Amino acid sequence: MNPQTQALLLSASTLRMLPHIAIFLANRKLFATDLLKVQDGKPTVLNFIKACTRERTFRNLFYYRIGEYLSAPIRWLLPPEPTLHIWCPEIGAGCHFEHNYATYLNAERIGCNFYCLQLVTLGNDSQQRRPVIGDNVSIFTGATVFGGITIGNNVTIGAGCVVHRSVPDGCTVVGNPAFIVRRNGQRVNEPL
Repeated sequence: MNPQTQALLLSASTLRMLPHIAIFLANRKLFATDLLKVQDGKPTVLNFIKACTRERTFRNLFYYRIGEYLSAPIRWLLPPEPTLHIWCPEIGAGCHFEHNYATYLNAERIGCNFYCLQLVTLGNDSQQRRPVIGDNVSIFTGATVFGGITIGNNVTIGAGCVVHRSVPDGCTVVGNPAFIVRRNGQRVNEPL
């Protein structure tokens, strides 16, 4: 897209974003680390406008961060991704959702630098226990993580993986049921 067309589209989008921009400017630190993960990778107003205009899933995160009641009157101006559901008391800074449709994030806690693709489910087990997700966790397409388990720090959960047991720090898990294929950079083949 040429720069003139891009500037015109962003200017038109900015009009409907005035309440969003005001909230962003009043709470800039709340969104700074998240903005480092999207578009230009800068915590600027322009990058915020680009992220909100181009990434519906960033809007979900923005509305989550400002809260249900503050976001309710402005959601209609920039609708979020309707199939990305976030039911989590806490999500750390630096979160990035990559084209997340049909994704349910129902965890006790999600740590910093969380990366998540589409069709992911974080959910509860039959006793209503939910997972705790550590820092620097990446979850790829179609993975399911459920139950009162802990996903450690620096963990990668592969596409289509089903995880119902805790995962230690520094591991990569794949499969159904999940097993460890990499621990602290070394290839392994270990059950969870």
